[in-house]
Amino acid sequence: MSVLTERFYEDYALGETGGGGSRTLDQSDINAFAGLTMDFHPAHVNREFAEERFGGRLAHGVLTFGLVVGLTVEYNPRAVAYGYERIRFPGPVLAGDTVTATSVVTDLKEHRRPGIGLVTKEYTGVNQRGETVLSCLHILAVDRRG
Repeated sequence: MSVLTERFYEDYALGETGGGGSRTLDQSDINAFAGLTMDFHPAHVNREFAEERFGGRLAHGVLTFGLVVGLTVEYNPRAVAYGYERIRFPGPVLAGDTVTATSVVTDLKEHRRPGIGLVTKEYTGVNQRGETVLSCLHILAVDRRG
């Protein structure tokens, strides 16, 4: 686990970037996720079906999403997930692909509750060829100073 870093809404800046690291997904990850979610679509678990149609077995979109979120999570006790928007999977993730995640602060706005502000981060996941495989917006509710 990463170190907790306390930040308030006022500590964020538009354009601020963060790197979340990388992870390679293998077929055992995909199989485990299929078992956890009960999604055994042949695109994920059937070699012949997936190779013929996609060039290999696909990671679930939600697995890719969860990985990018996990790689970019900010361990800030002053922030909590408020929601996600515009989740897109513009490219596939195949077994054996390495996903690298980054984030950038794209919006800062007031909330109707005066004690918090909303920080929007755009998350991007790319594969080892630099192709975007996931993009989404993550809205955080962050405590404001006094």
